[in-house]
Amino acid sequence: MTAFVEPDLSVTGVLGAARGGALATDSETVGTEHLLAGVTGTKGAARDALAAEGATKTALFAVLRDRAGRDDAWANGDDARNAIGARELLGDDADRRVRFTGAARDALTTAMGHARRDDAASFDAAHLLCGLLEGENRAVELLSACGVSPNAVLVRLDGGAGSPEDDLPPLLHATRDVVLGRGHYRHLSFWKRWLVKNTGVNLASRPAQWVGMETYEQAHRLGDGVVGTEHVLLAVLATHEVALRYPHLARERAAGSGTRYSGGERLAHLGVDYASVHRAVTGNRVPLTDDARPVAGYLGRGAASGDAMTDPGTGPLVDTLLNEKTRARQLVEALTAGA
Repeated sequence: MTAFVEPDLSVTGVLGAARGGALATDSETVGTEHLLAGVTGTKGAARDALAAEGATKTALFAVLRDRAGRDDAWANGDDARNAIGARELLGDDADRRVRFTGAARDALTTAMGHARRDDAASFDAAHLLCGLLEGENRAVELLSACGVSPNAVLVRLDGGAGSPEDDLPPLLHATRDVVLGRGHYRHLSFWKRWLVKNTGVNLASRPAQWVGMETYEQAHRLGDGVVGTEHVLLAVLATHEVALRYPHLARERAAGSGTRYSGGERLAHLGVDYASVHRAVTGNRVPLTDDARPVAGYLGRGAASGDAMTDPGTGPLVDTLLNEKTRARQLVEALTAGA
């Protein structure tokens, strides 16, 4: 066998995270999907190339959690029948309890080959990412589930531009970046920002909580000192429209179809979208009277919910906004008048 090339510290971290991910998903062996998810926890070019294409820790872990325990979760078997012990592949310093799928073995072997060609003393996360994306395996399938092209990631890693910018309106980019874990909400305390961004919390699976956070950010972006239901309305529409572009986030462990974002769907059926409300609010096109009660009363427990399974979704919130005397209702009525 060719002499081992040692993993550097970043890959050592990836291997530890991958083993933890395999245990969390009840897998007997570490697969390429676990290694790819581990790369998102590193620092440097490999993680940045993935994140730039939308393959963030938040996105990948959402798909992994959603597929955990499902017999039909993966189309690719990752060559699990040809699993190999870590010490056979990485040397005596490797954890003897760890086994890699055949596809993970191939990816690690390819990464070592890249390091040798670079005349590197060890292989790093960039070498590993190349190894993972040069085969047909679960890592590639995981990217596909996130709507990400492996080739675009490799182009990014090589310093190129990657895939073209998507057609999501620029006004929604900040909302998109937060839900992907590439940004944060400024009004949150430091520890809450850290929790949401660094632990891979998928806000798209908690629409009511996400709307609660987004509401205050909408007010901040508009420079409004008082938060009203017009900002709640903007938040409902922003989160709904972003969720439509990232279905792998929105459907994580969804108990039923068409319920989490029913509030946004109702508004869309009325012909109301984020852009139209934003124009009305920023252009002062609709004279608005005061809300019947403070905005916190509308957000209620949904904004504080931390559990995707108990999050009520946006349906009850929109029902309340449209049934009471709110600034949100006034906007919707003005925008749908004569429709």
